[in-house]
Amino acid sequence: MTWGEMDFRRHLRRTSIPRVPAWEASRHPARGNGGDPARPLTDGDWHAWLRAVERKRRLAARLNGSITLSAGYVARATYSSFRLEGLAVAESDVAAALTDRRAARGLRSRQTQRLRNHAAILVHMEAALRLGALFKAGGVVRWYTSVSCGLSTTSLDDATMGRIDAVARRINSPQLRLQPAVKEVARLHAQVLSDPIVPSFNGILARLLLRYHLGRCNLPPAIFAVDTQPVELSEEPSLLPRLLTAIDASYDMMLSQRP
Repeated sequence: MTWGEMDFRRHLRRTSIPRVPAWEASRHPARGNGGDPARPLTDGDWHAWLRAVERKRRLAARLNGSITLSAGYVARATYSSFRLEGLAVAESDVAAALTDRRAARGLRSRQTQRLRNHAAILVHMEAALRLGALFKAGGVVRWYTSVSCGLSTTSLDDATMGRIDAVARRINSPQLRLQPAVKEVARLHAQVLSDPIVPSFNGILARLLLRYHLGRCNLPPAIFAVDTQPVELSEEPSLLPRLLTAIDASYDMMLSQRP
């Protein structure tokens, strides 16, 4: 997938991504759940989280008119996703990749281009979500091709495309109430992680799908700590409290930047 360099640079200027930021995703204790993400969520945990997030949701809408992502979101999400995939990427690598202004793509390493492609997908995704665009299954193929940067040698067969179509239908039909919506988001994300759709970079693809699903539910992104174990995200009971914490943290970051 190729995105316009001018649009990409404009976005980087607008979000003011610093060259040497502290991008590590926070592991602050989840609201509710007693601060222990390993403990199953109780009705009391859900009530406390829903009350807090609904309040932040209203405040964010009142201040911004819509969800406005925090500065540096694209860089943080890219760094987190690549590290969770087990790829050797440093914060400085992401900073260098996203501020690389060389016009000739041939001068960039495959890793640099992969990082830029992932960031550009996120930029394009946020624009689509603001327009209320439905998720299209064909987009997954373009994401996969873009992130793999020529390393994907296996084509997606009919069965895989059928699964992607089913995922697209679920993303395009979000639950109306917050608690069922978050549960469905967690269920789908855990399923895509535990039963991969694509043969490589499946975790990165799953996290892109997660962002679009959350956006369709009018929720901000979820960025997980890079030391999160794979099993903690691929099983719904352990994923849910981490997802609640990540959503809550996103709202905190958005609101901390208010004038």
